[in-house]
Amino acid sequence: MNYKLINRLDPLIYLGLVLVGFIMPEVTYRLFLFDFSAVLADNQEMIVRSIGLPLYFAAMAFFLLGGNAENGKQLNIIRYSGGLGLIAFAVFTEFNGFFAFGLVEIGLAVVTGSQIKKEEEASSSSTTEEL
Repeated sequence: MNYKLINRLDPLIYLGLVLVGFIMPEVTYRLFLFDFSAVLADNQEMIVRSIGLPLYFAAMAFFLLGGNAENGKQLNIIRYSGGLGLIAFAVFTEFNGFFAFGLVEIGLAVVTGSQIKKEEEASSSSTTEEL
């Protein structure tokens, strides 16, 4: 997959998760816990929905900035730090799904970073051949 496609699909998946979280918070709660038999208590519904707002803004930023290589580099910095933050959040809470989300984000940063580097090397070699 191309890094441009990854930078478009990744935020769309998170926007879908936000939408499901607002409509059916119990499904999102089970996904966050990686415990599909968990039952959402009445007072926890707002917690699940409150996670959706910062996730929405982050996904929109990724969606709007993911078009070119320079923005892709900046998004990778956010992916690395966000992935580490998600892993740390999973360690200190019971939301084990965030551990998987963090690993996926770090993996996406590695994949898109290598693709951007290859693209830049190809473009720099073509410009040196033209000189």
